[in-house]
Amino acid sequence: MPPTVPRSRFARFFYMHVGSFVALLVYAIDLARAGQAAEGLRHALLVALVVETAYVALAARRDELKYADYCLWTVFALGTLLVQAGVSPAVFLFQNYSSAIFFGTFSLMALVPLLLGRETFTYYYARRQTPRWQQNLPTFHSINRLMAAFWTLIFFTATLLAASAPHDWRFTALYPNLLIFVVGVPAPLWCTPLFLRFFPPALPQTVEALIMGMPFVFNSEAARDADARIQFCVSGADAGDYYLRIAKGKCESLEGRTPMPDLTVYTPDTVWVEMMHGRLDRARALEQGLYRVEGDLTMLAQMAKWFPPQNSVDLSVAKGTSRKSSLCREEVRSTERKRMDDGSSSPEPMRQDLRDAAR
Repeated sequence: MPPTVPRSRFARFFYMHVGSFVALLVYAIDLARAGQAAEGLRHALLVALVVETAYVALAARRDELKYADYCLWTVFALGTLLVQAGVSPAVFLFQNYSSAIFFGTFSLMALVPLLLGRETFTYYYARRQTPRWQQNLPTFHSINRLMAAFWTLIFFTATLLAASAPHDWRFTALYPNLLIFVVGVPAPLWCTPLFLRFFPPALPQTVEALIMGMPFVFNSEAARDADARIQFCVSGADAGDYYLRIAKGKCESLEGRTPMPDLTVYTPDTVWVEMMHGRLDRARALEQGLYRVEGDLTMLAQMAKWFPPQNSVDLSVAKGTSRKSSLCREEVRSTERKRMDDGSSSPEPMRQDLRDAAR
């Protein structure tokens, strides 16, 4: 079931980053006030369990439960049960190694799904911060597994720090949290680009990803003066409506329909995928009526410059127009000059020019 979108940014931030740890904060404050006495420990665990249970119930109603919620509730429930029962090893561990217990729990939370080949805890956050069309790409799953492995190292290191000096607040709180917030939280800003640099993603296999990903291959220099809206109406098994908004050297892809598009492309999903992968000649497909265009037809020729052919190896192509596109433009100009010299004014030569441009 797709996650329910919170009603506000505050609610989204609360469920993603704050709510799970309210009970943990309550537990730490209550235990510190009690001086880690056995009776104070029982009270702190019980109060934390009640708070965590209330949050879990609230998050479940919003479809916002995540691995951290299950893990924290389990630790508080198990700790409350064992400490209330007077199990001495449990009392000793929670009195002296509470920080190590929780960081160790987070280590298992990150590691176990990774080893079992299941969805890692990072998926909860990634799905709420990544466009839907990217979530079916293989790279999305690879990056999530990479980040889960990275966080496993972070949490495991924090566990070792907390266990090495259980009564020193610098090792139980300061250093582990610095590690998490200074090293862990900003990691996607550099880890993801580094991964993509060494492991460039292959060309997508779905029409949605191919169209919605067009801004990633957009040549801003070639289109710096362009102001256009290009509508794609896709039919077939993966039918959908998408459009590109180009202005001031920037390109944005969106789902749905745009009012008064400058160019509209009607294409079956399989036809567009085959063309983008080079398995189907664009000009021949247009000539055979496999796809059709309406609106400002000269914009179809411009698209070869705005979105030059890409591959996962040669990233320099995005910075300039490919040689094939240059030859295409020269061919179009030559055809236009010849048509004008012949005095032809029929629409068929113009359509032929556009077929040439589609190459």
